[in-house]
Amino acid sequence: MMNRLFFLLFFLTCSVSYSQEFRHILSRNFHLIEAEDHHKLNHNSHTSFLPLLEKDYNKDTSYGSWFHRKLTKEYFLQIDRNDYALIVNPVINLEIGKERDNNNLIWTNTRGIIADGRLGSRFKFYSSFLENQSVFPRYITNSIVEKSAWVIPGQGESRWSADSVFDYSIASGHFNYRFSKFSMFEFGTGKHFIGDGYRSLILSDVAFNYPYLRVQTNAGMFQYTNLYMEHMNLFSNPSQSYTYDKKYMSLHHLSANITDRLNIGIFESVVWENSRTPEFSGFDISYLNPIIFLRPVEYSLNSSDNVLIGMNLKFKINNSSHIYGQFVLDEYSFPDLQNGDGWWGNKYAYQFGCKWYHAFRIQNLIFQFENNVATPYTYSHSNVNQSYSHYFQSLAHPLGSNFNETLFLIDYKFHQFKAHLQFTNIKFGDKIRNDPHNYGNDIFVSSDERPSDYGVEMYQGNYSVLDYIKTHISYTINPKTNLILQTGMVYRLLENDSGSEETSFIFFGVKSDLFNRYYDY
Repeated sequence: MMNRLFFLLFFLTCSVSYSQEFRHILSRNFHLIEAEDHHKLNHNSHTSFLPLLEKDYNKDTSYGSWFHRKLTKEYFLQIDRNDYALIVNPVINLEIGKERDNNNLIWTNTRGIIADGRLGSRFKFYSSFLENQSVFPRYITNSIVEKSAWVIPGQGESRWSADSVFDYSIASGHFNYRFSKFSMFEFGTGKHFIGDGYRSLILSDVAFNYPYLRVQTNAGMFQYTNLYMEHMNLFSNPSQSYTYDKKYMSLHHLSANITDRLNIGIFESVVWENSRTPEFSGFDISYLNPIIFLRPVEYSLNSSDNVLIGMNLKFKINNSSHIYGQFVLDEYSFPDLQNGDGWWGNKYAYQFGCKWYHAFRIQNLIFQFENNVATPYTYSHSNVNQSYSHYFQSLAHPLGSNFNETLFLIDYKFHQFKAHLQFTNIKFGDKIRNDPHNYGNDIFVSSDERPSDYGVEMYQGNYSVLDYIKTHISYTINPKTNLILQTGMVYRLLENDSGSEETSFIFFGVKSDLFNRYYDY
């Protein structure tokens, strides 16, 4: 194992990669920055691979008392020298709400800290830790407790639960070293997102953090990323001697700015379990190949690992609007596809969306439309240990597959006020109660459990329709730390063959709005 580790580190230090001069951004607030800068026709940036990786160490001159400056204008602690810099900020999320139908009091209490900085001009680091206690709306609580491990969406496993109070923590961190103007190497624990939409069907930040190695190369119009990840399989039963089983993933993504308007990215990924054979355990160095085309490697190993390929694109219509999309191919047979007989193995997903910045010539008004579709059994595998998942959560869309989702989002910023409106409609085929078959939605059930090989249709199983509406208004207390006051409401209605479930609640809170949380499913 140590030999493999030394080989891996040697390979990475010999690789040429690139770090663009951006902030470390994974939050949805990125679209406000994108509207101001990265979207412009003459801006040769690659926005489809997040997080973007630069810190803003410029120290602003501000006035007022220490408390007023730290609360509303500055970082809590900032040291800026020629040869090093450090920023430290507290993180809070104090939120309370109430469900209308059952008078259930819901709340979240988060305390944490973020530290990031640099040593010299080449070495950067980032670290965060959050400690949380929460009472969630009923539909989220049900989705957590129905699994053998109680995993909070995107935030890890709860240590315990008493009276529906979940206690959980999440830590992130990485170090980043820039070898030259072309080179970047990053090692850490965190999340990534590939695409220009609200969702990603390639790799999203829906799931919990994972260890990774990221190597990025930039040359002219091209950006090439190698991402090596270790994921956790929570189907296994840990004991005092063993933890959860592990699996690994290797992903390649090539982004090219074909013109000032058109960006095209192609990707491939492979997922394999920790112990594919009794003789082998660990990261297969065959998948360390930094050059695209993993499928021939898989064939040469005579394996049945889970390989996905696909592409993403973004076309800038003008300086205030663009369209984007993705296509993911899991498995296919052209003869069966042409016959139209519904062969189960024709597995694919696609996305189409558009963004309109400063809509109707109103500054900071953003409209977004998006449609996401995944056919039954996409991302799943005959071996559940090799599904496209981590910590009981999908690495792509939170619903897995066998769905058609339509999203409308409106964002508006006026001085320190922000308003957000989201409408989501999802049609999907869910599991049938007391039926052991996999109808194509649950990627945590073997695809071998399908009821038939042919006649597979969209929404097969328990036909379900989900409507989700969320609106909130916030006031930015400190733009440096994105500390906000927020109030809003959520309405959710799920209807299927088993009946209907209606949920609505209002909420109020003060929070450091730095992380994406996905509860809209």
